[in-house]
Amino acid sequence: MSERLSAFDFHMHTFHSKDGLQTPHSLLKTMKKKGLRGVAPTEHVRAANLRVIHRDGRFILPGCEYKSKDFGEVIGLFISGHIENRTFAEISEDIHDMNGLVILPHPTDILRKNAAVRRGLPEHLIAKHVDLVEGINSRCIINSFNRSAQNLAKRMNKPMTAGSDGHSILEMGHAKTWLQDIETADDIYTELKAGRTQITGYPSFFLLHVPTMLWQRIRRIAYDAW
Repeated sequence: MSERLSAFDFHMHTFHSKDGLQTPHSLLKTMKKKGLRGVAPTEHVRAANLRVIHRDGRFILPGCEYKSKDFGEVIGLFISGHIENRTFAEISEDIHDMNGLVILPHPTDILRKNAAVRRGLPEHLIAKHVDLVEGINSRCIINSFNRSAQNLAKRMNKPMTAGSDGHSILEMGHAKTWLQDIETADDIYTELKAGRTQITGYPSFFLLHVPTMLWQRIRRIAYDAW
């Protein structure tokens, strides 16, 4: 890769998601270790951060992974406010009203009940509302799901991102989106908006999913008991 390129993980989770294991305070240290210029903690349902954090040349970007009422999950990036859980189109419109970007995560992973293809997301809604398609998601345990996501993006003429979907430090950075000549958060937004992205990545080892699934159940039991 060119020295002008910077790596980003635009889909990952921290303790603010019910199944996340890593703390937000560890992100900058982990980014440095993993060779990342930036990450987007796309917490489930409700964003944990609504502003860009820029420290030591690295970026933590505001984002959220929403579960729409009709057509599965959708990511909002560069959001500046909280969004109520509504339909896919309404959530996407809310994201765009904030001048945010809409990313379609793991769209063809049929093992996920909230993946777009499994929920029957019509292509005309992708064409109208989606800015970028996640072409590589490291938590797709069958790599053909990523290949079919890339085919979907190409067919719909949509640029692609990559995200680890990591719920722990061990997973973060397994998939990377590469952007060129990044100095500011505005540069990140501009490159994504223009679709000037490159993606690389590989699947995370499936057994890395097990601790997060157990942690999700422990937190749910503890919450119900409380």
